[in-house]
Amino acid sequence: MKRLTTATAILTSLLSASALAQSYQQDLNTGLYLGAGIGQSKLDNDTLDFLSDAGANTDDSDTGYKLFMGYDFGPNFALEASYLDFGDFTASASGFIDGTPASANAKLNIDGFGLGLLGRLPIQGGFSIHAKVGLIAWDAELSGKAIYDGETVFEASEGADGTDHFYGVGAEYVINRVMVRAEYERYDLSDSGEDFTIDLLSGSVGYLF
Repeated sequence: MKRLTTATAILTSLLSASALAQSYQQDLNTGLYLGAGIGQSKLDNDTLDFLSDAGANTDDSDTGYKLFMGYDFGPNFALEASYLDFGDFTASASGFIDGTPASANAKLNIDGFGLGLLGRLPIQGGFSIHAKVGLIAWDAELSGKAIYDGETVFEASEGADGTDHFYGVGAEYVINRVMVRAEYERYDLSDSGEDFTIDLLSGSVGYLF
C-alpha cells in the first residue's frame, strides 16, 4: 500500500507539472509583445541607378531601425504594428564647370508605420518560423543642394507620402518570455509612377507579456 501511495503521489506530481507547463506555454502563445530591431536597409530605385551609371557617388544602403508591438492570438497568428526608419540614401557628384569647382548632393530619408498579419509555424522548443504581410503608411523627404565656387546656389527639399504593401519571412526563438528574431522584409513603395523597393534584413529582441 505504501508503494502504491508513493507511486500515486509521483504520478500526481508529474501530471501537475505537465499541466503547469502546458498552461505556461499557452500563456506564451497568447498576449501582447513588444520589441525593437536593427539591421541593414537597401534601396532599389531607377533614378538612383541612373545617377550611379552616370558617374555619381551613390549609397543605396543604410542602417535601419524598427520598433514593434504585437498581439498573439494563439501559436499560429499575430497582429503586429511597427514603426520603421530605413535611414538615409544619398547621391553626390563633383567636378568643374569652366574651371570652377562645383558639386551637388541629394539625400532621401524614408520612414513609416506598418500594420501586418503574421502567420507562425512552431517547430520545437520555443523555435518557430513565420511569414507576414501588411501595409505601410510611409513618409519620404528628399533634400538636395548645389554648390558653385564654394557658395550654395541651390537648396531645396520635398516631401512625399503614401500607403503600400510589404511582406517578409523570419525565424524566432523564445526563452523565459524573451524573444530573439531574425527577419527579411521587402517594402514596395510607389510615388508618381516611380518605384522604391526597400529590403530590410534585421535582428530583433522582444518581450512577451
